[in-house]
Amino acid sequence: MRLRIIAQAGQRPKAGRPCCQYGSVRFNHTDSRQRLSSFWIPHVRVEVKEGAVTDATTLLMQAGYVRQTYAGIFHMLPLGLRVQEKLERLIDKYMRSLGASKVSLSSVSSQALWAKSGRLQSDSEFFKFKDRRKISLLLAPTHEEEITTLMAPAVTSPKSLPVRLYQIGRKYRDELRPRGGLLRGREFLMKDLYTFDATEQDAHRTYDEIRQGYRNFLDELTVKYVEVRADSGNMGGNLSHEYHFPNHAGEDQILTCSECDLARNEEYVDQTPILSVQNLQDVPVAGSIQDKPIPSFRKDYVSKDGLTLVRTFAPRKQSEPGSETAPRQEINSYILKAILNRMVELDTGVENPLKRFNQARTSTQLEKIPQKPTVYYILDSQVSFDDISEQVQADVKEFSADMQYFVVQTAEGSPNPIRLRKLQQGDPCPQCDSGKIDIQHAIEIGHTFHLGTRYSSKLGLNVSIEGHEGQHNQVKTPVEMGCHGIGVSRLIAAVASCLSDNYGLNWPRVIAPFEVAILSHRTEEAKLAEELYDNLSCVPGNPVDSIIDDRLNTLPFKMKDADMIGYPILLILGKGLKDNKVEVQCRRLKFREQIETNFVVPVVQGLLQRL
Repeated sequence: MRLRIIAQAGQRPKAGRPCCQYGSVRFNHTDSRQRLSSFWIPHVRVEVKEGAVTDATTLLMQAGYVRQTYAGIFHMLPLGLRVQEKLERLIDKYMRSLGASKVSLSSVSSQALWAKSGRLQSDSEFFKFKDRRKISLLLAPTHEEEITTLMAPAVTSPKSLPVRLYQIGRKYRDELRPRGGLLRGREFLMKDLYTFDATEQDAHRTYDEIRQGYRNFLDELTVKYVEVRADSGNMGGNLSHEYHFPNHAGEDQILTCSECDLARNEEYVDQTPILSVQNLQDVPVAGSIQDKPIPSFRKDYVSKDGLTLVRTFAPRKQSEPGSETAPRQEINSYILKAILNRMVELDTGVENPLKRFNQARTSTQLEKIPQKPTVYYILDSQVSFDDISEQVQADVKEFSADMQYFVVQTAEGSPNPIRLRKLQQGDPCPQCDSGKIDIQHAIEIGHTFHLGTRYSSKLGLNVSIEGHEGQHNQVKTPVEMGCHGIGVSRLIAAVASCLSDNYGLNWPRVIAPFEVAILSHRTEEAKLAEELYDNLSCVPGNPVDSIIDDRLNTLPFKMKDADMIGYPILLILGKGLKDNKVEVQCRRLKFREQIETNFVVPVVQGLLQRL
């Protein structure tokens, strides 16, 4: 992406096209009214490849909100900073409603502390460095270790709990290939709320309160969102939810049901089935040929050391009647990893797993390795061993009878069957069986985690409680923790992506840089513009955040510029003034009318209440 700054007055074209110059600027007002003539908005030409889709970050750069300096690194400009500050104030409002106190933790953390928690080696995307005393430090991508260490000497008794602390600060992650602009940068702004409770029951109550607080916060943003069950990943714990904006620019895929409350990230695995893992010679054979074997498909995987081949078998999805397109046959790799868990560490990026396995098992170095080459057969619950017996016999003949062969099936009595096939659009819902699965791309903007005692047990955050009845000794118990994040800079780009159109950005009222822009052209209109500004600023209990566009540009330029910037409401002082009317526009509500000047303020108030 290339930028070109042009320092002369000119016209800004429509969103997504190469554009923009500086508008002319003058500084001749001394009153307290906000005016675009004294507000710096650099117009930037962003060269977009022909045929490429203009993403949210490009729109933000074109409109003068942000400037990219390096890969994954951005400066926030005056317009962008106003959006960011309003978003932070909105977050502050809901964090206070949850009884949380605000802190500010250092961006610098100790590598030794992260090694103690066990996360130093599991994450290779740290910005690491050493100070002049050769102490190994890093720029924190998150602050679980630091907040736990901070709380350890301060909390010793259950009477000190609960505690809820949050911060809004910069985080750093050395992404190998940063992409998506503000959606996936190397420096980003995050809100982290950390909760501390004495018991697991208290922690779960806290978790539910935080989830409701997140819903309230997102409701006020007025952007459609979905709350889904999620995988906790490297954070720890076994309970987490994500908050997503459904959008084509999202990297995540979320699954919802048309009938029931199923909502989850595709990476989430509900409950791992109880497994039956048997040596090949111990697997019973039916003894009679089935009337009609289940049509199935096979997909191979290989372990990272190459010595284990995993062959998965799942029922083949049949084409819909009248459809000319064959359905995709895919294995859910997340379910497969959960099934194998500690048995095998898969390398899902290998293009030819069988070739990799054959190279490893025939290697001259194999004699030095105590482990025998192994084959696992993972069977979907709808596929029986008899369905794959010919494949197994062929494998034993091709590979070696001396190798290890294991068959993994759903154990008898397991409440959850093995379902290996990846769900696709329109599939029956696995939870209710009556609904249809809807799969959407989505942008993750928040995540709540119940961490349990993962960090407190390792970093010495304990409370002393009385022992069992009849005992007088004190027992140290790790504190139950939770971590709840919102990506602030990511949220700015996500909202921009969801609400932009062919004209430009289109902000929700609550975080718009200005709620209303008053566009005047001639000098004789200046007095009316100021009167409208003053009346909007004096609305009892809820003054409107307005700005006057008094720059020395044409009215058509100002209107295009306002559409690009994305003010929720425009007041245009144009041809209607001869009839004492002002044109009121609200693009998001598709409202555009000439309103008598005496009624402009109540009309604007009514529109803002709907945004």
